[in-house]
Amino acid sequence: MFYDLHVHTSMSIGENTLEEMVDFAKRLGVQGLGIVQYYPGQIVDLPKAAGIDLVKCIMLKPSNPNELSDFASKVRDKAEVLMVHGGDYEINRASCENSLIDVLCHPELGRKDSGLDHICAKAANENEVAIEVNFREVLESYKKNRVIVLSSMKKNIRLCKKYQTNVITASSAVTKWGMRSGRELAALSNVLGLDLGLAIDSVSTTAEDMVRKNREKLSGRRWEGVLVE
Repeated sequence: MFYDLHVHTSMSIGENTLEEMVDFAKRLGVQGLGIVQYYPGQIVDLPKAAGIDLVKCIMLKPSNPNELSDFASKVRDKAEVLMVHGGDYEINRASCENSLIDVLCHPELGRKDSGLDHICAKAANENEVAIEVNFREVLESYKKNRVIVLSSMKKNIRLCKKYQTNVITASSAVTKWGMRSGRELAALSNVLGLDLGLAIDSVSTTAEDMVRKNREKLSGRRWEGVLVE
């Protein structure tokens, strides 16, 4: 199954409705779609959709590490995937060091460097925090800025490979036209240096396992080191 865990609808900053995004995802062969809602902000449950797995993703937008910890503890039990809006180094590092977080999104956003270092990458591995390769950052950048973005992503992938940190590749689409098929997203990470198998995992197995484990925790079937069959 191909998952795109970072998609925006009109429920957040997107232009298209949930139904329009779902329909287009099916046409692209995407079987799982992460619908992002921001916190602070109103969080609503998602409807069921035939033929596609809708994942309730909550994106935290903290202003400092203390706020990040506070937000995460408040909404962890409401999110099937808990994400952090990255870019600020202190937020990036705090996210990697927090086991409540699932995905650190676009750590290079708005920076001249990659936003991560070996401390972050090692902590992310230890706390099972995945690092996102964000397609929209490439799509909407140009000239020198695109070179910086691609270089930063390539550095982050090297760090993730060195410390065996999980990578998630996502479109971060704000319109249905910004979405891409699973193989196209995997190709981006592969071109940036992620081994082909891991690149495919970044839009399939890694994402699917994350969602499955979190749903087991939310349903009370999984605790630390224990799974109720």
